[in-house]
Parts: sequence; structure tokens; C-alpha cells
Amino acid sequence: MPLVQSEAIILQTRKFSETSKIISAFTRDRGRISVMIKGGRKGTKKFPGGVETLNRVELQYYYKPGRDLQNFKSADLVASYLGLRNDLKRTYTGLSLAETTLRCTLPEDVHAELFQVLTSALGALDQVETAPWTIRWHCLLQLCRLLGFGMNLQNCRSCGSKGPMRGFDLELGSFVCSHCHVDKPTMLHLGGEFWGVLRFLDTCPVEISPRISVNPSTGRRIEVLFLQYFKYHVSGLQTLESWKLLPSLYWGVEPKE
Repeated sequence: MPLVQSEAIILQTRKFSETSKIISAFTRDRGRISVMIKGGRKGTKKFPGGVETLNRVELQYYYKPGRDLQNFKSADLVASYLGLRNDLKRTYTGLSLAETTLRCTLPEDVHAELFQVLTSALGALDQVETAPWTIRWHCLLQLCRLLGFGMNLQNCRSCGSKGPMRGFDLELGSFVCSHCHVDKPTMLHLGGEFWGVLRFLDTCPVEISPRISVNPSTGRRIEVLFLQYFKYHVSGLQTLESWKLLPSLYWGVEPKE
């Protein structure tokens, strides 16, 4: 079996036996893979490379075509994102992006640009202490595009108008103006404020994302929009566990009406 080396983000680790574990990683050169680490639960002395969730590593493994689980050789730590890990909001934001990548990509679907988007988001979360939700949304917009269902945020998809916007059509992946708005199951009632936030995030560099101010009510509804959009376009996706806690973590418990 050939030895393969690629930079990777660890998306998930899970117990396999009393001594071993399996990691899921998104690699720059091979896409998403699963790797068995025999003896990987014995501590960091034997495996100093830091094969833990969200770490960025230079991964070596023995590759056999057609096999779901590859065999681990070694890993050298590239970045552990300590700044991100020192803040609960940023940690859970990073974990949400890791789960999204894990659940919404196919094994060995090579996508170097998606790897770059993910590492840029984790780098921004590591450095920028404020408004991690904006970095998250920026990353999700790029993931949508790279996975083949990018949002059209330039104009009304139906008539080309630039507003005023009244809703977002999950099927079209676009905001629609007041003239074209119709009530149907795939329509979310979201107006121009939401359009403006997402348009800004879709075009700015990731590190600039936190400059836009978003009130809690708008933030919660943007979270709903992204969840419904991913569920609509990713076959078999029912929910994303790491997303559930984010609204209360970001903005506190939603006030009762």
C-alpha cells in the first residue's frame, strides 16, 4: 500500500476500541477520509502530532483504493488554534463547521478550495475575538457555493430586481422581491435586512466579517435560514447536532413573547 501525505483538518475523532480510535479528516489533496489509529487512545506521548478535532496536521497514512478506512502512519501538528479553543463561542463555531464539512461532503471528493475555505475560517476564529457567527456565516456561504448550491445574493432570481426583498426561496437559493414573492412551502419570509447582511458577508474577506452588526433577532433567523437551506439541498440531512446550541450560546435564551 502506498504511503500518502496531505495536510488535513481533523473533523472528528471517535473511539474504536479500548486502545484505538478513528479520525475523520478533510485533506487538501484527497478530500474527506477516515483513518484508523491503532493505539491512538494511549496518550500524546506515543502520538505527539495532536490528532484531535479541529487540529490542522500534516497527515501520513497508508492508502488502499476502495477501502473505507485507511491506516494511520503519522501526523505532524501544523496549527492547534489555541485562541479559538479559549472561547466557548468560537470553539463551538469551529465544531459546527467541522460537522458541516463531515456531513455534507462525500468521501474522497477532492476539493482543495473547500479545504482552504475551512482553514481560513478556523484561522479567523483563532484570531478574531468578536462576533464568531459572522465568520461562520461567511464560511457557510462559501461551502454552499463549493458544494453546488450557492446562494444568489445579487438580485431577485425571478425578475432581476434589486429590491425591496420580501422572502428567500429555498428552491431557487435566492431572495425574491415584493413583486415576485408568493406563499409556498419553500419560501421563508425574510426581508432586505437579511439580504444586506448576507450580501456583505458573501463578498468581504473572512477576517472583515465581524465588522457587520447583527441584532439577536436577525441572527436567530439567519441561523434558521442556513439550517433549512442545507437540509433542503443536502440529501438525507435531517439535522446538524452542533448547530442546536449556537443561537443560545451566541445571544442568550430567546425571550418569551
